[in-house]
Amino acid sequence: MEFNKDDYMELLKVRGRGALGEKMGIEVIEASPERMVGTMPVEGNTQPMGLLHGGASVVLAESLGSIAAQLHAGPDRRIVGIEV
Repeated sequence: MEFNKDDYMELLKVRGRGALGEKMGIEVIEASPERMVGTMPVEGNTQPMGLLHGGASVVLAESLGSIAAQLHAGPDRRIVGIEV
């Protein structure tokens, strides 16, 4: 089965509506099996001292890592994050 990255990224947009990554403002800038680039705003994702919350950093890393892993694994495998 051939893997179409653009179709996968479009599917992620549809499935991601209302999900945690969307609520935190995570955006995928570049995605390939070799390279993943994303952004997330600090504003709205801070701890009481006004700094980026450590949990937000973990959500960003896990979200982008799972997308990259799926792109690398291909369409015949399913990838989920189970450990950080």
